[in-house]
Amino acid sequence: MTSPSQPSFAVFVSSTDSYSDCWEPFFILFADYWPDYKGTIYLNTETKDFKFPGLNIICTQVARFAGTNTIVSGKRIKLALQHVVKEEVILYLNEDIFLHDRVRSDVMNELVACMHDHNLLYIGVTDHANHGPFRPSPYPLLWEIDSSDPYVFSAMPSLWNVKRMGRYFRAHEDPWQTEYYIARRIRKANDKTYTIDRTQFDYPAHAILPFAPTTGVYRGTWVADVVVDLFAQHGIRVDYSQRGFFDPAVSYPPPFRPLWRKAVSVVRSMI
Repeated sequence: MTSPSQPSFAVFVSSTDSYSDCWEPFFILFADYWPDYKGTIYLNTETKDFKFPGLNIICTQVARFAGTNTIVSGKRIKLALQHVVKEEVILYLNEDIFLHDRVRSDVMNELVACMHDHNLLYIGVTDHANHGPFRPSPYPLLWEIDSSDPYVFSAMPSLWNVKRMGRYFRAHEDPWQTEYYIARRIRKANDKTYTIDRTQFDYPAHAILPFAPTTGVYRGTWVADVVVDLFAQHGIRVDYSQRGFFDPAVSYPPPFRPLWRKAVSVVRSMI
């Protein structure tokens, strides 16, 4: 039974079958640095299943709802929120967010309680994401994100109200479109979003969810500064040659899409 000091929420790990090489490192570090989390973890996949000792992982396997294994990111998330996730509040993470220190469960529980008590839409739980400007909020741990911030919504670690946030997703959008257009929709609806008070929870000294300021995978390649030493410290073995390492001197063009498809996608996002 959930106690009053541990309000109900689930962890939602946004992923895809092609990133399954991230799952074991992710959950090794999750188990090490958040050992007191005992709730449900939804791992968003198309078809694959995955288990890890001591963790209650439910793979969403959303291809069974889509009728195809080729599912764009926005649709994967939307299907999972509609058909699989049962909780009212989730902590959204990507599979390449690799923890490197203990999670502050006490503060996380306070933030979740605030979500429940005040029916909040979104709380950014890291200072790596929302850019500001910010202003004081009625809630002691939070700042309100000003509507002029292009990232009133960010797909970095954050708490979501599942039903309210699900309405902002569009099934055709890729990760970059999702982040950009959800922020536009939230501003248009005059909905409020919040982030942690940066004076109380600055990285790295007081981070609630400690992970490197960048993700462990960028443009499909490993970020050496994030993963190599961390994985070695934990005895995590990875064949880095499969992805290679990110090189800032190299251009990584996005997947090719015909111009007409891009135009149609933009129009659909703006409707």
